[in-house]
Amino acid sequence: MRGWRVTKGLLAAALMLVVAAGVACGSDSPPAEPEPTATPAPTEAAPPPQTATATPAPVRTPTPPAPTIPVPTPTPTPEPPYDGELASMRLPSLGVEAPIEPIGLVEGRNQLDVPEPHNIGWYHIYDKPGFGTSSLYSAHKDYYPNILGPFYELTEIEYGAQIVVVMDDGREYVYEVFFKERYTRDDIPMYDLIWPHKARNPDLLRPEGEEWITLYTCGGDFVVTTEGGAGYYIHRDVVIARLVDTVPPPAVQSVDQVQQ
Repeated sequence: MRGWRVTKGLLAAALMLVVAAGVACGSDSPPAEPEPTATPAPTEAAPPPQTATATPAPVRTPTPPAPTIPVPTPTPTPEPPYDGELASMRLPSLGVEAPIEPIGLVEGRNQLDVPEPHNIGWYHIYDKPGFGTSSLYSAHKDYYPNILGPFYELTEIEYGAQIVVVMDDGREYVYEVFFKERYTRDDIPMYDLIWPHKARNPDLLRPEGEEWITLYTCGGDFVVTTEGGAGYYIHRDVVIARLVDTVPPPAVQSVDQVQQ
C-alpha cells in the first residue's frame, strides 16, 4: 500500500507537469488571446519642409520730380492815357501846321462854336486824342476879307495821308486818312460824326479798338450876303482818319536833336 501511495504521488506530480507542458506548448489548444497591445498614438505627420523662397527685393519706383510751377508773369498795368493839353496839328501833305484851340458850344445856343481864323478848334466837350475813341476838330476854309484858314485845301488831302496831333509834352498821335465826303450844311450827319461808335451810317461806324479823328470845314457853294463879299458856304467837307502810330516824347526830342 505504501508503494501505491508513492506511485500515486508521483503520478500526480507527473500529471501536473503534463498539464503545465500542455499549457505551454500544446499545438492542439486554441491559441491564447494575445494581450492587448497599446495602440501607439497617431503620429502627426511632420509638415513638409518649407523650401526657403527668396523674397524679391522691393522695386523702388522712382519718384517723379515735383512739377515746376511757372512763376506767373505779372500783367503790366496799362499806362493811362495822357491827359495833357493839345498843342498843334500838322497836315504834312498840305504843308499846314496850326495851333489847336479848345472850343465848345456857342453860349446860349445848341450850336458848335468856331475857332479863331488861324487856329484849329478841338471840341473839348468830346474826347481827347489818345483815349481810344474819337475827337472832333474844325477850322475855317477862309475868313473875310483875305485870310486863308488852316483847312483851306482840306478837300485836296488824299487817302492814306497823315494827320498829326501834337500834345503839350511833345508826344504825337499819327492818323491816316481813310474817308472824305462833302455834305450840304442841312444834311451833314453830325450825330454820326460826333458819336461814330453809335453811327447809323455803316460807313461812319467806328469799329471797336480803333481811334478816329474827324475834321470838318465849310466848302462848296458860296452865298454872298454883303456887298463887300462876306457870306457863307452851303456845304461842309468832312475828313476822317484812324490812329496808326503814337510817338512818345523821348523819341520826338531825339528826332529834334538830330535835326538840329
